[in-house]
Amino acid sequence: MPHRRLGLALALLSSTLVAMPTSASAAAGDTEITVVTCAPYETVTLGNAGVCGADVLDALFTGLTEYDPVTGRSSYAVAKSITTRDNRRFTVTLRKGWTFHDGTPVKARNFVEAWNQTAFSKGTSSFLFEDIKGYGTRRMSGLKVIDDHTFTIELNRPFGPFVKKLGQVAFSPLPDSILAKPSSFAAIPVGDGPFQLTSGKPGSDAVVERYDGYAGTVRTNVSKITYQVFSDWDASYRALISGDVDFVGLIPYSKLTRYKKDLHGRVIDRAGNTLQTVDFPISLATDADFRKAISMAIDRETITKRVFAGLRVPAHSFVSPVAEGARRNACGQVCAYNPSLARRYLAKAMSKGFRPPAALPLYYNADSAHGEWVDALAASVNKTFNGKVKIVPTGIKTYDEFMKAQSAGTLHGMFRAGWVLDFPHIQNALGPLYASDGYANYSVYQNKKFDGLLNAADRQISPAKAIKLYQRAESLLVKDMPAIPLWFYRDLSGYSAKITTAKLTPFGWLDPNSVTVS
Repeated sequence: MPHRRLGLALALLSSTLVAMPTSASAAAGDTEITVVTCAPYETVTLGNAGVCGADVLDALFTGLTEYDPVTGRSSYAVAKSITTRDNRRFTVTLRKGWTFHDGTPVKARNFVEAWNQTAFSKGTSSFLFEDIKGYGTRRMSGLKVIDDHTFTIELNRPFGPFVKKLGQVAFSPLPDSILAKPSSFAAIPVGDGPFQLTSGKPGSDAVVERYDGYAGTVRTNVSKITYQVFSDWDASYRALISGDVDFVGLIPYSKLTRYKKDLHGRVIDRAGNTLQTVDFPISLATDADFRKAISMAIDRETITKRVFAGLRVPAHSFVSPVAEGARRNACGQVCAYNPSLARRYLAKAMSKGFRPPAALPLYYNADSAHGEWVDALAASVNKTFNGKVKIVPTGIKTYDEFMKAQSAGTLHGMFRAGWVLDFPHIQNALGPLYASDGYANYSVYQNKKFDGLLNAADRQISPAKAIKLYQRAESLLVKDMPAIPLWFYRDLSGYSAKITTAKLTPFGWLDPNSVTVS
């Protein structure tokens, strides 16, 4: 689930192990590059496509749709069309002539059987299929093959953004050979994407080469990519500077004062798909003006600079900029540091009879690097209100204990939360977290109007009209403030002089089709 992926991402930031042996990248002027990747904690499959290893899978597979690395919008890839009249029943028509790397054709059954296999595997990505009727059974009743190039999808309820999910690598097709023997995937994953595996495997050192039979409209300029596993980001950065690798997806803390000079502008710098928030049990902080007062008392700019050395981007919306439907400043003044306005909102809340607790805990799990920013946030709020509100940082020993208490509703104060987008669309930033029946609605926020807007957007056939409804729902969150957006994690990547153009996928790894070399 998303919290698990976030925990993995945070663990990677503090990795201090030594790098695996590296090999020199190809000679200047060729079209081969070496990309740093990281070792996963589990076997990489379509159902276990986490932070590490999914970059290789992304090069090997193409699904029904694919994401634009700049806008996050999806467009047809293997699908020729996906049609619906009610956002619950979809008819998928495949493009003809698409083949797997073993030369066999990509047919409707290759999608349907792969989805059934991936969903039933109970891997970390399996939950992405939960909208489909029959999820949890070996063969989902919502999937039916009509002919070689047509299949249908039936969901449990209308959900227009389901089509936006389909660019996720978990929704890739599998060839007949792997469908017949699923265990063979771990040794030789045969895909249908722009690159085919020639040595190694996802999650370890791997080499992929351009698949000349690729039927996609976007053709890569790179002939070969070597994915080199590192367990130490400092070592990977040194390898980039020395020319042993050509792309590093994460510039380490220790290099933040010098990377601009070292890389001469060869940097990708953007807000990523992970949002950090502070959430409230609504039953404790019942007044929205009080919650807004807390938000405006937080000096996001200073905290992101001093605590995170700029590796966080202050959040001024509930939706990551990489998501379709995101607005630049949706949160407005209530997500901006303004001590005097914060005090006015606190006075407004108290004039209505609200009385803040004498001490308001801010809970966090103490086994990860949260303590420093929690302390800084508490200090900012306490200084703003000069004793009228007192935030008390309160660590819980482990992440598991923290999550159990959060899920049980036994945290009697504010608590830190994080969300990694499952797919780059505004709905995924809103529904799971704030819908009355949202599976990650730990604030127990309930607003019938908000739920109604989400449901109307889910049913809306026009994507543009649906986005407007989702944006109206986000505006309600700004009004009610069930959580406080703090900052987005920053995607900060670097590349060598060999690469002239490079872009990231919405999930933060290198988009191999975007790369051009000098």
